[in-house]
Amino acid sequence: MSRLKKIILGSVVFIMVIGLGVVYSFVGKNKVINIKIGENIFKAEVAETMGQKAKGLGYRDELARDGAMYFDFEKEDRYGFWMMGMKFPIDIIWIKKDVVVGIEKNVPAPAPGTPESALKLYHPSQAIDRVVEINAGLSDELGIKIGDFFVILN
Repeated sequence: MSRLKKIILGSVVFIMVIGLGVVYSFVGKNKVINIKIGENIFKAEVAETMGQKAKGLGYRDELARDGAMYFDFEKEDRYGFWMMGMKFPIDIIWIKKDVVVGIEKNVPAPAPGTPESALKLYHPSQAIDRVVEINAGLSDELGIKIGDFFVILN
């Protein structure tokens, strides 16, 4: 095999591996952990990769009542969250050093066809290091409030 053919073949294989990695980061199964906020326990999908964090709960029809999406960041900041691809409203729980410091309640899903450039960004009022998303209204219904402790159970 000529050197040029080997380079082309190697490049194609490399691009395919990278492409599969990108696809997996968007569609791969998220790890699930049990978390506790106040006295409430949730089965939380962990958004680990940048693709999983960008997608969040987007493009799905619902979330189980005891389900959640969990985001852990390496450093504290005022991270922005959007509702790209969301089909249902959520509550966004802002956490700093294992304590709830804010709750964005009843964040609505955007109207179908809303362009990305028109999506509202939701930011915490202070730097945070973790976020939990749950079904809209559950934070009020379950009594989740600022000052509640956050714990990873497993």
